[in-house]
Amino acid sequence: MVPLLVALLLTGSAPLVHAASGSKNNAELAPESTSSNAAKIDLPVPVGEPVKGIKIPQYDEQGNLTMNLTAEVARKLDERQVELTKLKVQFNDKEQKQIIVEIPHSMLDLETKKLIADSETVISREDFEITGQTAEFDTVARQGIFKGHVRASFRNDNAPILP
Repeated sequence: MVPLLVALLLTGSAPLVHAASGSKNNAELAPESTSSNAAKIDLPVPVGEPVKGIKIPQYDEQGNLTMNLTAEVARKLDERQVELTKLKVQFNDKEQKQIIVEIPHSMLDLETKKLIADSETVISREDFEITGQTAEFDTVARQGIFKGHVRASFRNDNAPILP
């Protein structure tokens, strides 16, 4: 297990619920008006029907966008489990640097808000990249772990220039 630098992954001050706009092939969700992080995510699509081009923004209590989740395909397996294909999560860290998380295949539990990535997961920022064989994210507790083989690389663009 490796502690993740992105403890903020998939978390925000407000939970995700209710459809704001979109169609069967381009769904977008907006935050619920309550601030309970434990509230169930409501993905208003029929069970078993794939939704292409889903976008799930998250906002803080002031209504500022804190994170964008996009998936090529989302499919509700039942009222609790959602399968996500080509999930991409974008958010800014405390230093206002953009972090991008890419997961080819994952499962999201709508009640617990736990995301299980059963495929290679890549977390990148301008100065690092971490790749894990699989990953688990507890979005309520703001914690995540990589499992299996993990590779990390760090870049330092401010390295001194030697003569």
